[in-house]
Amino acid sequence: MGVGEALAAAREASGQTIDDVSRATRIRGELLRSIERDDFSGCGGNVYARGHIRAIAAHLGMDPVAMVAEFDRTHGAPTGPAARDIFEHEVVAMPERTGPNWTAAMAVMAGVLLLVALVSLFNSDPTPSGVEARPVTTTSPTPTAAPSPSSAPTPGPLAGRVPGDGVLMRVSIVNTKSWVTVKADGKTVFQGLMSMGDRKDFTAKRLINVVLGNAGAVRLVVNGRDLGTPGGPGDVVRLDFTPGDPATAG
Repeated sequence: MGVGEALAAAREASGQTIDDVSRATRIRGELLRSIERDDFSGCGGNVYARGHIRAIAAHLGMDPVAMVAEFDRTHGAPTGPAARDIFEHEVVAMPERTGPNWTAAMAVMAGVLLLVALVSLFNSDPTPSGVEARPVTTTSPTPTAAPSPSSAPTPGPLAGRVPGDGVLMRVSIVNTKSWVTVKADGKTVFQGLMSMGDRKDFTAKRLINVVLGNAGAVRLVVNGRDLGTPGGPGDVVRLDFTPGDPATAG
């Protein structure tokens, strides 16, 4: 499988479209389609192709280093121009000096005058004659009372409570990574890659739709019920939940 085919397979497994990847990576959709066909002619050279591959792979949860290495193996590592070719046009012969450098002499003189002025300023007495200097008293700010325990934030809506109305869902990543898309009442409220240890809570009045690109890495809690992992590693799973889901027992 070529680099482009591998990127296309990973995108389809995550449930994303070309437009989804284009918005996330800022790479044009036409160029993404060409890359997925292993056609890198539109990238403008191997250096740019490697940058596009790295951005797409990272977004899809793949190993960018491994994908770039595979590209280099099949297309050759990029080579840059020699430093002499880059800077050769900037080498300019300096004209030979034929007389005293009056500009430098004037700059030295101006520096000396500035130094004298600064010394005079700092050595002068800032207190006017006949005026007694008095110390300035300051008062310490009154410390504010620490917030009482009652002002601490309360736990979220999914802290072991079953809602009386609406839908509450918690998404936790228990291993590796997974692409997650969540809609609440028909509006997309989250779309992105979540890594192990990440956790997000979602609420809706009538319906929550969720798409998981790697169901084996995800643990779901819906309306206070722990549903565990809804699929195996690499499984793309789509689920819908309403206020009555899942059915509660006893």
